Amino acid sequence: MKTSLMVNNNIVPLNEFTQNYIASVLCAIAQTFGDDSRNVTMRIEPEEIHIYTENGELDLKKDFAKGLIESTVKGILSPLKGVFWSQNITIVSEGSKAPAGSLKKGLTDR
Repeated sequence: MKTSLMVNNNIVPLNEFTQNYIASVLCAIAQTFGDDSRNVTMRIEPEEIHIYTENGELDLKKDFAKGLIESTVKGILSPLKGVFWSQNITIVSEGSKAPAGSLKKGLTDR
């Protein structure tokens, strides 16, 4: 999966592990809303969070869900240099679904 991170329109370079990790988390967040998209974009502004998938914007109505997502993403971004929560942040993850068999094989090989 490919993930790009922009802070105030400046690209923050990510290694392959970090790209895959962030993409997996964003896809998992979308799945909790019933959206099985593999392309997820998160736009973080000082007072708002927006999550977009191939099917449109996710409806983040409940404060609890917003808080949980915010805490999760803050935790992911906190070790990255040059990223501060009060800035405008855009995360774009693009990937393709792996066949279920290959996922299971990969897990049992570890």
